[in-house]
Amino acid sequence: MFRSLSRFLLLCSLLLTLVAAPMAARAQDAEALTGFQSGLALDRKSLDDIATQLATITDSGDEAQKSLQDLRETVSKRRADLVALLGTMIPARDKAKAALDAFPPQPKPVDPPEAKATTEARKAASDLLAKLNDVAAETQKQISRADQLGNTITVRPFNNALAKEQKALDGVEAALTSLPADQENASKILDELRSTVDTAITNLSALQATVSPLLDQSKARLAKLGDPDPSESADIAETRSTQSNLQKQLTDVVKVAGDQSTRAANLSNAITERQREQLTGRLLKSGNSPFSGEFWLPVLENLPRAGELARGEFSHHSSYLVSKVNSTSIAIFLLTIAIGYAVTQFLRLRIQRWRARLPRSKRASRRYVASLDAVLGIVHIMLGVPVGITVTVLAFGFSGLLPERVLADYGSSLIAASSIGFGLWALAQAVLAEGHAELRLLPLSDWAVRRIGRRMGWLAVALGLSVLLNGVIEHLHADPSLSVARETISAILYLAIIVSLLIRIRNAPPTVVDGRTLAPDEDLTGLDILRPIGWLSVMVMAVCLAIGYSTLAVAAAVFPLLVLCVVAASYLLTTLIDSALTERLISDVDRRRAVASTIGVTSKQVTFGATLLSGVLRFLIILFAVGSLGLPFGLYSTDMAPAIQRAYFGFKIGELTISPSSIISGLFLFFVIWAVMRLIRGWLGNTLLPRTSFDSGVQNSIATIVGYLGFILAISAGLSEIGVSWQNIGIVAGGLSVGLGLGLQGIAGNFVSGLILLAERPIRVGDIIAAAGEEGYVRRISVRSTTLETYDRATLIIPNSTLITGSVKNWVYGNTWSRLRIALTVLYDSDIDAVKAAMLAAPEDDPRILPTPRPQVYMTSMEVGLEFELIVMVASMETQVAVKSDLLARIFKNFRAKGIRLHGQGAAAAPQRVILFEPGLQAALIAKLQGDKPEAEAPVAEPAAAAKPSTPPAPAGS
Repeated sequence: MFRSLSRFLLLCSLLLTLVAAPMAARAQDAEALTGFQSGLALDRKSLDDIATQLATITDSGDEAQKSLQDLRETVSKRRADLVALLGTMIPARDKAKAALDAFPPQPKPVDPPEAKATTEARKAASDLLAKLNDVAAETQKQISRADQLGNTITVRPFNNALAKEQKALDGVEAALTSLPADQENASKILDELRSTVDTAITNLSALQATVSPLLDQSKARLAKLGDPDPSESADIAETRSTQSNLQKQLTDVVKVAGDQSTRAANLSNAITERQREQLTGRLLKSGNSPFSGEFWLPVLENLPRAGELARGEFSHHSSYLVSKVNSTSIAIFLLTIAIGYAVTQFLRLRIQRWRARLPRSKRASRRYVASLDAVLGIVHIMLGVPVGITVTVLAFGFSGLLPERVLADYGSSLIAASSIGFGLWALAQAVLAEGHAELRLLPLSDWAVRRIGRRMGWLAVALGLSVLLNGVIEHLHADPSLSVARETISAILYLAIIVSLLIRIRNAPPTVVDGRTLAPDEDLTGLDILRPIGWLSVMVMAVCLAIGYSTLAVAAAVFPLLVLCVVAASYLLTTLIDSALTERLISDVDRRRAVASTIGVTSKQVTFGATLLSGVLRFLIILFAVGSLGLPFGLYSTDMAPAIQRAYFGFKIGELTISPSSIISGLFLFFVIWAVMRLIRGWLGNTLLPRTSFDSGVQNSIATIVGYLGFILAISAGLSEIGVSWQNIGIVAGGLSVGLGLGLQGIAGNFVSGLILLAERPIRVGDIIAAAGEEGYVRRISVRSTTLETYDRATLIIPNSTLITGSVKNWVYGNTWSRLRIALTVLYDSDIDAVKAAMLAAPEDDPRILPTPRPQVYMTSMEVGLEFELIVMVASMETQVAVKSDLLARIFKNFRAKGIRLHGQGAAAAPQRVILFEPGLQAALIAKLQGDKPEAEAPVAEPAAAAKPSTPPAPAGS
């Protein structure tokens, strides 16, 4: 009974296990599904919050950027969580699908029904798989949403910046349509509008420069993904969709920014036109003539009121000053004054010492000394009163003794008046160099300098006072008649000073050169062209004053003065730069070498760099001077900024953007890579390859190929930085193929021949060759030419095509052996065996001569003596000359020891030749010759000894 009970309990446990296991598995799957759904819900809610926060960010300031950065990091984290969730969900989905597939097929209607438990389990597995598929799809959707939010966060700052600039430009357009009638207020508003438009142009250009690289990156990623493919995975399709959306948004930003830039440029032109209209209106505004009483009556009436306003302002600000006086403010005021005075005095003393030492400099040129002294003189003067007034105004501001409005109004006027007046006087003193004729750059006499300098001082005082009065009248809000009177009085003063100057110069004493007084038409300089301009200005001023155009009269005096100042300042600066860089640096050999050694370049490169830098700086000075001359005509420096910016950041031709910035960066990248590759080539050629078993020709070929590969790499990187692709290069190369085939075929032939020489190596560096009528050592093989160094150290450049198509003798092509021939002639009575023995003894025990083949001596001729030739094999062609010299010396010693005389020694110095005749022919020939001569010229009978031959008879058969 106990055994039956045990079996029953075991059976029950088995049944319970079979029923509980599926239930536990289903519970576990349900729990996992719930976890997936919960995680997805949390990430979805987080993305909803991000979208809500993103909608509230409409600014582009620092706080907004920080908020966007935080949102970007949050989106990245949520996306990573979603990707991890999807990665965990996929195995669970695959497991559920496998469990569903494990069930037997559903029974047909004719089959007996399956068990209820099986049906319920099948339905539970199917529901689980469906829910997992839904959760996976929703997770993928949320991943896409996170990507879209990331794109939106990326583009949102750009859209916010665009919205801000659009709003600013809308405000400018509205302000332009409602300008006040008052020209003074309208001018201020136009200045503010111009500043707004210029800021918008700068911001839009920076925005385009920032977005364009991102757009290019997005296009590159889409290009790598390729066209859509039905067989591709969902991840790739989703990535393509995300990048397409980002590209669309970035493209819209670039288009809108370009449109707004055009709009801003049009608004800038409209503002410029309005300002020029106002300038023209002010210049052509007529009034009463100063020679009529109607002109002065309003002035006399409003002058007492202006005085009262000035006294009221002075009393009010004096009271304010007294109320602010305390120990702290006084201390700050005095400390500021003391520091400013100490610094300016220190600089003035240093400049004064430099100027005192300049004339004693023997190594500096006169132009350099004169221009530097002039510039230092200007700085010395400007460090005086103008800087002192500026420091005083700053001291009042730091100490709080005067209100900011007073400092901004009257302080700025005082600083401007002192700067303009003393600046004009300083410039005149620098150009005229009164009292220092040796430092004067212009061809002016001391008499003319004294008078011009005095009048320029008067003109500087009048101009400074006019600027100061203009500021005072404007800030007092006095009656406009006082401004007109100020302009009229200023014009009269300018007119009187200019007329006085022109008259005094006209009365200049005659110039005496080499004891001869120059005629008036000879005593002219390049400055005399200013006289007619001055008289023309005087006439215009006089007419304008007479008919009541006081503003135009002032402009007729100030504009020529502005031109003179700009030209003089530009002349001084360009002369100083040119003389300092191209004269002082280049002509001073020691200084140039010191600069070259410091920088690490050659002296020639220092000369080139100094000349180039001088040209660039002079061009910039001239450009700035031209821009300054446009100020009176309403051309502001900000008008040139957009054009310069567009020129720097480039313009597009099709898909190619050409800009100096990209060209400069491309050139920089090219030179950096090229320099690195040259270092690598030098390391290969000088350090690594010489330690290998390669010969010098192989070493040179490897180093040359590496050098050209580096050059190609540098060119490719530079062109890529500029924006030129290899496809564009191919198009250009195809267009130039005709020119290459016709005009450059010689260069192309040399290039191909150079490649053949480097590949086949029939000629190597170090070989001794004979080509183009010269013989020497091959020192360098490039792709265009080969450098040959002759025996007399001359350098011969041979085109490679000549070496390929012509005949070349290479002495060391197979090996370095060289056959050496030494030919000597001895007298006829010499012992042949002794001669041979003496010559064969010379090359013995010489390590430079090969033992095999053995040295040989041959008798080669008996025409003018006994000729012998010694033939030896020299181990190296380079030692051939030294071996020949040593062999000749030994042979000579051996001949002298054995009594063998060379042909040409002693009595046999003259060349000898033996001529044999048939019997009787000699006598007949002599008789014939004597019969043909006149008797007076008959030869004297020769001694009998002379008739005997001096040489032994020739062998039989000769």
